[in-house]
Amino acid sequence: MSTSSGVVPALQRFRRRGQSWLDGDSHATVKLVVAITLLAFGLRVVSLGYRVAHFDEGRVAYWAWHYGETGNFAYRYIIHGPFIQHVDRWLFGLVGPTDFAMRLPVAAVGGLLPLTALLLREHLRRSEIVALAVLFALDPVLLYYSRFMRSDVLVAAFMFTAFAFLVRLYDTRKPRYMYAAAVFLALGFASKENALVYVLTWLGATGLLLAKLLVLPNGFCDALGFVLPRRVNDTATDILPEQYGPVEFATGPPSARAVRNRVVGRVKGDIGLVVGLFRGFRDRHDDALLTAGAYLGHVFLALVVFGFVSLFFYAPRGAGIDGIESHPAIAATAPGYVGFWEGITNPTLFSQLLETTVDRVVDQWGNWLEPGTEKSRDTYMTHFWTSTGALVQGSRAVAALAAVGYVLDRLSATSPRHLIPFCFYAGFVSIFGYPLGTDIGAPWLAVHMVVPLAVPAAVALAAVVRWGSKSLATGDVSRFGSATLVLVALSLLVAQAGVGQVYTNTTEESNPMVQYAQPNAELKGELREMGRLAAANTGSTDVVVYYGESGSEFDRHNAYVGPDRDSWDDAYRNNRPTCMMWYNALPLPWYFAAGEMDVQCENSERNLESLTTQNPPPVIITQNFDPTVPEAELRAAGYEGNTYRMRTTGDRNRFTVWTNEDAVDNGTAQ
Repeated sequence: MSTSSGVVPALQRFRRRGQSWLDGDSHATVKLVVAITLLAFGLRVVSLGYRVAHFDEGRVAYWAWHYGETGNFAYRYIIHGPFIQHVDRWLFGLVGPTDFAMRLPVAAVGGLLPLTALLLREHLRRSEIVALAVLFALDPVLLYYSRFMRSDVLVAAFMFTAFAFLVRLYDTRKPRYMYAAAVFLALGFASKENALVYVLTWLGATGLLLAKLLVLPNGFCDALGFVLPRRVNDTATDILPEQYGPVEFATGPPSARAVRNRVVGRVKGDIGLVVGLFRGFRDRHDDALLTAGAYLGHVFLALVVFGFVSLFFYAPRGAGIDGIESHPAIAATAPGYVGFWEGITNPTLFSQLLETTVDRVVDQWGNWLEPGTEKSRDTYMTHFWTSTGALVQGSRAVAALAAVGYVLDRLSATSPRHLIPFCFYAGFVSIFGYPLGTDIGAPWLAVHMVVPLAVPAAVALAAVVRWGSKSLATGDVSRFGSATLVLVALSLLVAQAGVGQVYTNTTEESNPMVQYAQPNAELKGELREMGRLAAANTGSTDVVVYYGESGSEFDRHNAYVGPDRDSWDDAYRNNRPTCMMWYNALPLPWYFAAGEMDVQCENSERNLESLTTQNPPPVIITQNFDPTVPEAELRAAGYEGNTYRMRTTGDRNRFTVWTNEDAVDNGTAQ
């Protein structure tokens, strides 16, 4: 080996120092994971408020703001779990309603996810724990949606943490981990309804894992045992190779008798395994029945903890659903109404609180679970390719490594562990299952695939690192170079997706992470300008939203203003401003609310022209497909217009924001 350059000796010295630190510091792994977690948190909060809010972000953020303004809250499945509304409501009161504040809870939870790798320390090697933390910190899909105010990262992180605590409970038999799992399960269910899908996935993965244990405990080696040349002495009753002893082989496949004996031996071995579990439990405890009863008691108390945490998040506040579905001009009152704090502080009202909450949850979960129209094959495939495209283009490193890690485990190239196939099964099934169970094919579904797949991926990544490290220690430059090339290639894949999808092009249709209901990036600057003008204006109206078409020409799916002026104040819910076709214009209503803007509507071209000359507002919003917009008159009145897209696609998603700096002074003079 040539070492004239001095690079290899320097790397070897660096490796020895690093290995010495790892071997000499019992907390080295913890320190590395904590450092990775700090990096993950920093990557998630930097420029967190830069991107303009998505449709879903604006909708949920508005209701969190509304909860803080009115004190009214009720669980509604249409905006998913209540966790984010409660936390954002508190944050808005503390630091104000901003895009940064609304996304901070998701960023914090996503940033802390690498810490869960430490809970799996009995099943993962030291290098695998660090590798798992790295994947959780840097994976582009997790990184993008940790900077997005949706509950997918929340439910994925909480449910994986609950699973990790259950694994820790299995490892230590300490009940405290059961209670921790109960808390995180409750947080998961309070984040989003598809927490139920995680439980179903765990049950399915458990079934596959049991099949592996009972049928193919040695993985692919057992499967090959049935097709390898048969033994001359085929009376063995077990298929484990080490139990065969010295054998002789004959040509041809195993005989029917050999196969039968192997199957019978496997069944007997499985029965013995189950019996051994019960006997082992009995032998480890002086009073097995008393110990089993104690565990059942802990299970009951853990369910109580789960129920209380769930009650905290799901229970109504203030006037509940009445306060949400009432027009803002109507006082939302409900005689005899019981909210969370009333029921908790008054024991006589607790049963009523519990009944109200349970009825509401059952009703809303029933609506969520109610099957809609039968999903066609084309619809399913569209959803499948959308989510899988995000997985492949955003998390291709994790996807590839997960497959390699699973194969390494099955071939016993690494120490076989139940955790690895379990997580691979859960992630693999999610690839095909989530598109079937959703009515919207969206890239954020990939989050639920990446989190479980990261575990077998960490096994493969750590194996490559160990391979390179050992090659460096022995001076095998060629193998060290190969391992380095693999790591560099993986790093480039992650960096390319991270830079090109997470921090740049965050609103472009070409980005596989972007869902179509995402406005133009340039709108963010215009929104700041609108907020500035509204703050400086003391007139009666800060913003006028205009749409002039009516009758058969009215576009109910895209118009921002309804055609009937008499119905503008008849909003079913407290969607301010009530005169707007609220959902068509999201996320604008969130910015109107956060900026405390006074917004009015107009659908008469003549009235709009009169308004611009007599009492001009600082901001007017029009839609480009509306032929009644008096553009010449607006420009003549001093307005300057800039056009943006409300969604990534569609000709009718373009709108124009007209601003007039001079109108602020006119408003102030009134």
